[in-house]
Amino acid sequence: MKKSMALISVFVALMIAFSGCVGDNNSADDNRTGQDNPGTGVSPDGTAADISEIENLPAGFEYIGSLPLNETDIKNDYNAENVSGIIGGSEGMYKYNGSDFYLDVIELEDAEAANNLISAYKSSFPPLQNGSRFVEESFNGHSAVRITDYITSGGKSVPRYSYIWSNENYVLVVFGNTADSTQVRQLAEATGY
Repeated sequence: MKKSMALISVFVALMIAFSGCVGDNNSADDNRTGQDNPGTGVSPDGTAADISEIENLPAGFEYIGSLPLNETDIKNDYNAENVSGIIGGSEGMYKYNGSDFYLDVIELEDAEAANNLISAYKSSFPPLQNGSRFVEESFNGHSAVRITDYITSGGKSVPRYSYIWSNENYVLVVFGNTADSTQVRQLAEATGY
């Protein structure tokens, strides 16, 4: 996972460096952004890239950029080697108080494939010795699963949190490198999904 985070950071730096040099000259309407077309609805017209860029960010959060996710990336990152129906996705990158946050939006063929991906991902985690790894929470009119994982930082075990849920044929995952689950949830709620 650390290698993929480093690789993503390199891609972000390259994307920022080249952003002034390369453009597609599409209007705001073509890109599904702008005042009249916020791109916040999960619908047949929305894309994973549209959804991974949150329009109304919570105070203090900054949008850095997005990267496409292909089927191979998704299968590797989400332990979904045996999940069929993965179309692709996008990863939105954000900053808040020096912490990095990510919003992965994965498009699948249907709602059943979305549920299969979530089940496969959850099965990749061993049970915790103390407490519950998976906690159901509700926001934006649906339930999501908060996943608790632990890493070693400064010689101590510290928690890291992610939220995963589906909306029709999309799976959304929000995670960050913070021990504060409220910041991760705040970004998850800001998706509007």
